[in-house]
Amino acid sequence: MRHYSELESERIVLECRCGEMVILLGREEDWRSEGHTIFECECEERLSIADNRVGEDVPADIKQLIRGPVDG
Repeated sequence: MRHYSELESERIVLECRCGEMVILLGREEDWRSEGHTIFECECEERLSIADNRVGEDVPADIKQLIRGPVDG
């Protein structure tokens, strides 16, 4: 079983021109090996890992969405 700290590092964040972000969970190699190179935002804009990837400095609110609600 993987711990959260391992999963946290296995994500890719894509940012659309409309301001929305698409979060891909898993390693980039896995997405590419499955043939998934183009993703679609809710606004129907086409996003790619190469062109729309957000840098490693992901905002804290995005990290909280990945983690989920905090207990207690």
